[in-house]
Order: sequence, then structure tokens, then C-alpha cells
Amino acid sequence: MTGDEHGLAGRVAGAARGLLDLVGRGRSHFERVENVPCRVTVSGVRGKSTVVRWLNEALVARGFETYAKVTGNDHVSYHNLEPSEFERDGVVRLYENERELREFWPVDAVIAENQGIREYTTRLANELFDPHVVVLVNVRRDHQSTLGATLPDIARAFTRTVPEGAHVVSGDRNDAINDYLRREFRDQNVEFSVAEPRPEYPVDDVFGARSAFVVDETLRALGLDPLDPGQVASHVESLRGGWSWTRLDGGGLVCNGAMMNDVESTELLRQHLVERLDEPTVTPFVFLRRDRAGRTAAFVHYADWLPDNGFIDRVHVAGSHAKLFARRTTAEVVYHDHETTAPEAVLDACLDGGHPVYAMGNTVHPFMRAFDAEIERRAVE
Repeated sequence: MTGDEHGLAGRVAGAARGLLDLVGRGRSHFERVENVPCRVTVSGVRGKSTVVRWLNEALVARGFETYAKVTGNDHVSYHNLEPSEFERDGVVRLYENERELREFWPVDAVIAENQGIREYTTRLANELFDPHVVVLVNVRRDHQSTLGATLPDIARAFTRTVPEGAHVVSGDRNDAINDYLRREFRDQNVEFSVAEPRPEYPVDDVFGARSAFVVDETLRALGLDPLDPGQVASHVESLRGGWSWTRLDGGGLVCNGAMMNDVESTELLRQHLVERLDEPTVTPFVFLRRDRAGRTAAFVHYADWLPDNGFIDRVHVAGSHAKLFARRTTAEVVYHDHETTAPEAVLDACLDGGHPVYAMGNTVHPFMRAFDAEIERRAVE
């Protein structure tokens, strides 16, 4: 780590403490944290909540009294295995971590999902829990306006958010990304390991199965017994079929993958889904938000690539950034005004093409919640 980076780390650590000192509880919070024997934060782009829940279950099974925090679309605190949704005024606040830990302390272990979407706030969130292990579930192109435009930029941003002395566990499946992380953390004198699949489990056909091996490797990093083979198999099997096509009353298939958000996860899921089809063509429905401009840019490039490889014929698009998307992409576009068009009409229009419909882009919007409810209403066994 360079002198400038040491200075940044010191300023961020000081800012984290200053943030809580402003509300008069900083010192007591860090005293509580230092008295927790086992501390883990979970960063990355996709799959953080699953890792937090499974790791929490594993630590409870090993006799730890735990506090675990899941943030994002669903914000839940767990005391051992008991969930409780915590109050939030609609805006994610870093100091809610102090309040939640204080309510459930004392505990033997903390497992916290990192809620930062900028390098600075991701570092702050890590500093608030001073983790022994930082899990980096994956590096993918999301929050590009705050983390970086390219995968190397995003990977670099994450390397600058790890507190000194922590062990980093990577769950990324990209060997080039892991090689880059390994070099960066070696230069920082940070211990680094990769969660590798166990050879006895065929995971390539199970979407998201690497989360089980992330938990496995994190337990090893904490000096604890890893998952037993039966538990690994149970986690992997729980994901089998979790992402699949929904058959609709009246005909047609649809999958709402909009919660993927980033294009790498979206493409991995597309590959997983088309393996179950006789031919690979799908109809994408992309919902885009003006406040996620970097995400829109990534989906423009993705939409250009899909028809060039024969995977789609046209793209249906809606949302506050839909017109910009339509102007920028080379793909054939069908535009829907989400403020004047009902979700059921958009779904019908997408199905009219005769191909399975794959929703992508953004899921956190009233229109997309209604779109998902319409899928559920039409679903048949």
C-alpha cells in the first residue's frame, strides 16, 4: 500500500469513527465491536444476502450467538436464526449499523452485508465492523458511476476498501479477476484466498452454487470447521431450479431476472435458462432507471451484443432511461411508456414475439413490482 493509500485508509477509518461520534455513540460502538470474537463483512455485487444468511446459520450451528444483518431490497437483522425487519426511512444510513448491533449485543459473531455503493462508503461500512474476514462475493459491472466503469476499475475499488489485517475471501469465478486481486492484496500484505468448488459437486449447472463454497472458505479463514459434505450438497440443491422459466396461463414462458442488475450476472442467468430451451432466442424486457446511468450504459452494450450473436431478435424497454437506451443501442427496440402502459399490456406485447420473455435491468420500482405480480398471477404449475 502506498503512502497515499495509507493516508486514505487512515482518513476513512477516522471518518467512520467521526460519523458515529457525531451521534454520540461512536466510542461505545467500537468498544462493542472489539469485544465480538468473530467478525465478517460481505461485499461484492451479487449474492451477498445469501452468503450472510448461510454463514450465519453455519456459525449458529457451531455454537456461536450471532448478529447478522442483511441490507438492500430486504433489510433484516438476525439474532441467531430469528429475523426482525428494522426500520428505515427509505434511505440507507451507515449509522443504522450502530443502532442494530447495540440492540442485539453482546454476541459472539457479527456477519454484516456491506451496504456501500461507493469506494468510500464501502470502506466506511467495513470500518464500522473491523472485520477479521472480508468476503468479496464477486466483481461485476454495477454501480459503475460510483465504483468504476470497467471490471478492473471495480476490482481496484474493492481492494481499497479492505481494513488492514483482514483476510479476504473471493467468490469470483473469473480467474483473471482473482489473479488481479491476489497481486493487489499481496502488495498490501493482506491474506487472500479463493472459494473453489469442491470437485465432488457438479456446480456448473446450478446457478449461484458458488455461494456455498464462499461460506465453506470463510469458515476455514476463521479457523473453524468447514461445511460438512451434506450441508454443501443441501445448499447447492436448494438453488437447483431456483432460477427457471415460469409457465403462464394462456401460454408462454417468462423469467424475471431484473434483480440481477449487472450484465455479467444477467448473461450467466440467460445461459442457464436457455439450456432448458429447444432454441436459444429470448425476448428481453429491460427496465431502466435514470438514477442508474452506469447500469443503463452497460445494458446498451449488452443489447448490442445479444442480436449480433443471434440470441434475441428485438428488445422491449421501459423506464425513465428507456428513450436514451433506445437512441444508443443498435438493437431493434420496442419502447413502452411505463407511466401510461399497464404492466400486463407490456407483458402481453413481449409474449407476442413468440419467444420466452426474460426481464432484466432494474427491479426496484413500483412498475416492476406490478410486473412481477402479474407474472405470479398468471403462473401455472
